[in-house]
This record gives sequence, structure tokens and C-alpha cells, in this order.
Amino acid sequence: MELSTYLPYLVNRLGQRFVSEITPALNKAGVNIQSWRVLIALYQGGKQTVGDLSELTSINFSTLSRVLDRMEDKNLARRQRGADDARSFTVILTSKGKAVTEKILPYAKDLEVLATSDFTEAELNKLRELLSKLYIGLGSGNKVKERMAG
Repeated sequence: MELSTYLPYLVNRLGQRFVSEITPALNKAGVNIQSWRVLIALYQGGKQTVGDLSELTSINFSTLSRVLDRMEDKNLARRQRGADDARSFTVILTSKGKAVTEKILPYAKDLEVLATSDFTEAELNKLRELLSKLYIGLGSGNKVKERMAG
């Protein structure tokens, strides 16, 4: 296995580059990368359960709980107890959270445009398709564990 072609390394390296590039805009807005993922998920998808938000943002449940605590302290989002199940919460974007998201969004869009400027539309669509396929393939992680154990 060669590190320079190892997919987890390449994907992580790319993700870290995006995070490094967007961090100044996030800092200026007073949010971190995890809060940004929650903000954009709520902005685009509307209110969501904590479980759905955890899945969508790839932030584990206990970490997400702390992120939401900080976001509530800053009045960016709020949790609302479920009507049917008192143990479940729905997360809602506040008007301040919407305004912060809309300040960061142009920078995030420009960053994607810059990063993909050498791609054709077909290549970009294929890249998105392949990354989604790669993510879904990892959902069968138990198969890997079974293979390693067996």
C-alpha cells in the first residue's frame, strides 16, 4: 500500500485542506467547523432530529450534543422537545443562525468553485457520485471487521 494513493489518506488530506481554507471565514463568524456543518445542514434541510443531524453531519451523538449546547449559547440554533417522545429533540435554526450561515455561504461556494475550476461539469458530477459511492461502501464496515477477525 502506497500512502500517496491510499484513499483514506487522500480523502482526509483533501478534507483538511478545505477546513484550513474555510477556517478564517468561520472564525470571523464565531463558529467552528462542526457548528458550520450543523448550520448548513439546518439551513438547507430545515429542522431535524438530533439523530438525523448526527447522521447527516457525521458528528457522533455525544459530540453533537456539546456542539448544540454551544450553538444554543450563541443563539444559532435551538433544541425543541419532541411532541410524541419527550426523549427526542428537534433542532431548529434561529434567525441569527440563518444570518451567520448566509455570511459564510458565499465564501464556502467560492472555495468550492476555486477547488474545482479545472474540472468539467461531467468530471465534477462523476467525482460527487464516486465520493457518495465510497461513503456508502464504508457503511458496510462490519464486513471489514468480520474479514479482519476471521
